[in-house]
Amino acid sequence: MDNLTHGLLGLAIGALRRPDGGPGTGRPFSATDKAVLCASLVAAELPDLDTLLPAANEAMHALHAHRGISHAIVVTPLWALVATGLACALFRGARALPTFGFALGAVLFAHLAPDLWTGWGTRALLPFTDARLHWDLTGVVDPLVTLPLLAGLIFAWVKRASWRKALTIGLAVSCAYLGFRGISREIVKGRLEAAYPTASRIEVFPSLLSAHRWRWVAEVPEGYEAGVAQLFGAVESQRRIPMSPPLPADLGANEAVREALAWARLPTVSVEPLEDGGHQVRIADLRYHLGGEPTLSIVVDVDREGATRDARLDRGGTSAEIVERWKSSR
Repeated sequence: MDNLTHGLLGLAIGALRRPDGGPGTGRPFSATDKAVLCASLVAAELPDLDTLLPAANEAMHALHAHRGISHAIVVTPLWALVATGLACALFRGARALPTFGFALGAVLFAHLAPDLWTGWGTRALLPFTDARLHWDLTGVVDPLVTLPLLAGLIFAWVKRASWRKALTIGLAVSCAYLGFRGISREIVKGRLEAAYPTASRIEVFPSLLSAHRWRWVAEVPEGYEAGVAQLFGAVESQRRIPMSPPLPADLGANEAVREALAWARLPTVSVEPLEDGGHQVRIADLRYHLGGEPTLSIVVDVDREGATRDARLDRGGTSAEIVERWKSSR
């Protein structure tokens, strides 16, 4: 998820603790009250410090450095300790145990879980496996997750006597929406399984800025079939895409190409020769499709010796162009 949503979730998780004081209690906030809120907010953001890590190129940064070990469950106590140390240093006299407990909860439920419920996913089980886990409930940005949390924060600021109630109601509304997303996804997937009984695999993904519209891809004997489905409407097939032929062994052995193929759940692969004897390998993932056309690709330039010259993300055009494609695909 985006960092605004991570932070709002962290603050709401911190508000779940019954405070010692604050508006409406007749007593001031205790040091522990302040430390818990501070640590929960900070802990919810810390895993994304991995965006500062160096990488050989843009693609390797997106695929390998970001959402790597910093987003692993085994590292969550470390992030909680860092957030607790910072909060207790700011608010002297705060009790460390509740501060640490809520900071740990914020790392798990305000950062790792939101990244898991996106389509991009995260490698939460490192170092035991580098599999990218994903629940495909929302996009990286989903206003219907963020806005209830933001409204709760604004109401808490205006009506300070009800600050805790406002934050927790915002959290409850966002969680209810996620529950709705999970149920609706299973309904749509069941309809697709009935419509495509010969499919060896069916994947369902969130659609951009829509609570009830889903993108889907079915792996059928002829290749991939891609389309959209409404929760309360028809299943629409938009395009059939043939399976890509296997890559030559020397290109498949390239590290950036391997990472891209591991990332792409529904890959389409093309290879173009370069003037110097190398090759450009383009790996698109159909989970990011509009109208059956992929919008996100990893492009790897491989020299004649098999080394990576460059690897980058191709997002399918400018933001304005993608918005136009999205409008035309609706």
